Amino acid sequence: MADQASNLSSIRGSYDYDGIYYPNFVLKSSIDTLKTFEVRPDDTWVVTFPKAGTHWMLEIVGLILSDGYPEKIDRSSSSTLIEMIDLDQKLPDTKEEEEQNPPDMTPFMEKIKKAPSPRVIQTHLRLKYMPQDLLKKAKVIYVARNPKDTALSWFHFLKEDPSCPSLTLESVIRQYIGGTSTYGSWADHVKEFWEIRQHYENLLIVFYEDILRDPAKHVRMVADHIGRPLSEALLQRIVENSSFSRMKKTYDKRAEQLNEPLAESVRLKYVSKGKVGRWKKYFTVEQNEIFDEWFREKMERTDLQVSFE
Repeated sequence: MADQASNLSSIRGSYDYDGIYYPNFVLKSSIDTLKTFEVRPDDTWVVTFPKAGTHWMLEIVGLILSDGYPEKIDRSSSSTLIEMIDLDQKLPDTKEEEEQNPPDMTPFMEKIKKAPSPRVIQTHLRLKYMPQDLLKKAKVIYVARNPKDTALSWFHFLKEDPSCPSLTLESVIRQYIGGTSTYGSWADHVKEFWEIRQHYENLLIVFYEDILRDPAKHVRMVADHIGRPLSEALLQRIVENSSFSRMKKTYDKRAEQLNEPLAESVRLKYVSKGKVGRWKKYFTVEQNEIFDEWFREKMERTDLQVSFE
């Protein structure tokens, strides 16, 4: 593939890398070099398919590492994905705006390399692009969420993008089924981690729906996994401060304190309603039937099960 920068028609566009579509602010160079990225033994990596609870898990891990206080969380290595550009800037909404003020394409990976330990690193990439020693050295938390709610959340997220005015839920569902959604196939992404879970003690797989049902149990599970056992009082503080209502207050407060470009991305379009089964209000009968058929076909040879309600 030619150099990515020469192929960009817009920062808001996308490109094909190894058969998977990525936004143009995901750097091909970062994906290429990630396999040789230096992993630290005290790293915690949060891996998800888009809209599967990434920022929720980041908040939980951050609270575990900061005694349960949101204002004490070191967010220096987790403010965006390792494969992206540094998003601490105002991204252009139009091609004209981009031509007048070209965005800085500095890899966020460079900031992560310099971040103090313990680092919390997030990514949506497939396992095959990860550092080769990741699961042997660092703690990895994979968050899975049912694909109907994930697709719906992705649709609502993209609808806020000025470059997607005509986006429909139907088109997002078709992309999911066809494997042409950004970051590729939900099924391939999830199964890749699920099928190796018993071979790596450093890998913890949790389900979005299970965390909602019993947050205390799963916060403790995550804390134990990263070697930070919790007292009962600290556990309850983390559960309270990682609730969706409290997280909204945390992020709104952060947005008021940050510079304008970063504040724009922090104002919690990254955190949705925190519910299971919202797809029922939006999917038509036909869309649901098509999605179910796709899901059965993709999951027939795995024991992975997800909850849709």
